Amino acid sequence: MSLSWLDRLTLFIHPQRVVLERQPWRGAPSSQTAEVAPPTPGEADWQPVLAAADALLKTAGQGAALRIIVADHLVRYTLLPWSEMLTGKAARLDMARALLRNALGERAVALDIALDRPSFGKSGIAAGIDRQLLAGLRAAARARRLRLNSVQPRLIAELAAQQTQLNDGWLACLDLGWLTLAGVRDGEISSLRNHRASTTEPAILAGELAGLLAAESATVNGKKVLISASAVAAPKLAGGWETTLVTPVTGGAHA
Repeated sequence: MSLSWLDRLTLFIHPQRVVLERQPWRGAPSSQTAEVAPPTPGEADWQPVLAAADALLKTAGQGAALRIIVADHLVRYTLLPWSEMLTGKAARLDMARALLRNALGERAVALDIALDRPSFGKSGIAAGIDRQLLAGLRAAARARRLRLNSVQPRLIAELAAQQTQLNDGWLACLDLGWLTLAGVRDGEISSLRNHRASTTEPAILAGELAGLLAAESATVNGKKVLISASAVAAPKLAGGWETTLVTPVTGGAHA
């Protein structure tokens, strides 16, 4: 009898690469990476990503537990300010839709929006991922009879991994061509930036990150910065920032 149902898989999807990490019931962990082809004319940017993910999942044993982490390139975030008038799930979801629609226009209609768990008196986060991409990932998991336990945006996974050491400070998630910066104040998310980076060159990226930190500094106490760098070199920040490198949750840490 196969014991593959005891294996644990993590699939990291990214516009340029897809990584499948295996933690088998017995034996050493392993990892496979597939490059993602550029979208063809008329093709959505997520379609080649889904094709690469589907191909990797076909190599997985049936019945294993699967966790999917989605690169921030493929996620749209918005802060949900606390309001005692909007505490229920439906009301918070309406707020998230309105904020994303204001930021993205008609593109927001294509998003499947998930909310964080509300905490009384504190702001939260909403994350939107293309619903066709999500549907394709779920279908690929079902086709291999994999037990899909969760689909998480990278930032959400990183915040969960670092919550014990980030009550006041910043978490910077860096990847090829992308920079996500979250500020936490007294345990509450207080600032969020998620956008394309101008470069992967460490010195220039350090200046870009330092500029964002300075612009948002009033929202966070102190100068503690956790840096999770995947596939890029971590920048060195001047100006008194207290930086600590942390291991990315998945997707290939920079050596």
